Amino acid sequence: SWRVVGAAATGVSHQRHGLPCQDIQAYRLIPVGSGQALLIALADGAGSAEHADLGARQAVTSVLDALENFLSAGEGAPLDFESIVRQAFEAARQALVDLAEQEDLAVRSLATTLTCVVAADGFFTVGQVGDGSVVVKTGQDELMAVTQPQRGEYANETYFLVQEDALEHLQVHLMHIPVQALAVLSDGLVRLALQLPANQPHEPFFKPLFSFAATSVDPEAASEQLVAFLSSERVSARTDDDKSIVLAVCCEHSTVQPNGESAGG
Repeated sequence: SWRVVGAAATGVSHQRHGLPCQDIQAYRLIPVGSGQALLIALADGAGSAEHADLGARQAVTSVLDALENFLSAGEGAPLDFESIVRQAFEAARQALVDLAEQEDLAVRSLATTLTCVVAADGFFTVGQVGDGSVVVKTGQDELMAVTQPQRGEYANETYFLVQEDALEHLQVHLMHIPVQALAVLSDGLVRLALQLPANQPHEPFFKPLFSFAATSVDPEAASEQLVAFLSSERVSARTDDDKSIVLAVCCEHSTVQPNGESAGG
C-alpha cells in the first residue's frame, strides 16, 4: 500500500501578473486483482497558452480516467502496461481536442505537458510528454531519475500534448523493480531537485520529502504543509514558476485517501 501526498503552488511570476496556477496534479488508488494500483498524473500548462490551466486539468482527469478504465477492464488477464499508458495518452490528447471544439477554443490555447505513473502488480510504468520529472527510490536505497526532461528545438521550449506529433515524443518506461518511494514533479522544481545536466537526483532535496510523506497520516494536512514548502521564500528564490509535486511512499500499513487533486492558490 502507499502513503501519498500531493500539492501545487502558484509561482511568483504568475502571482505578479494575476495568472492562476497552471500546474495540476492528482492521484488515485484503485483495486487491481488482489492488490492495489497507484495512479498519478501531473500536468504543467504552457505559460504562453491562454487556457493552460483548463488544458492541464483536462489532461490529468482524462489520463487517470483512461488508466483506471483500462486496468479495470483487463482485470484477470496479464496487463500490458506500456500499451495501457500509450492508449491513455491518446485518450488524454483526444480529450483536449474535443474540449477545444466544445468550447470553441484554439487547441493550442490548452497546451500542457503530461506525466503519469502506474505502480501495480510489481511493475512501475511512467509516461511523459514534456519537461516534468519522475524520481524513484529503489529497493537498494538508490535515487534514480526515470525520465529525461524533454526540450524542444529552441531554448526553454518543450513538447505539449496538443501538438499533432505529441505522441511521437511520448516516453514510456516500464520497470520491474522494487520501489520504496517516488516523486513526480513539474519543471518548476527541476532545478532544485536534479543536478543538471547529468539529470541526477539531489538527495538533500528528496530525502526529507520522502521522510515527510512516510510519516504523514492526514493527506489534507500534509498537502497544506507541502503547499507551504513550495510557496516558501527559499523555494521561490530559486524558481518563479508554478511548482507541483506528488510524493508516494510504499508502506505495509498506511491510511491514505483514495483520491487527491490540487492546483496552487
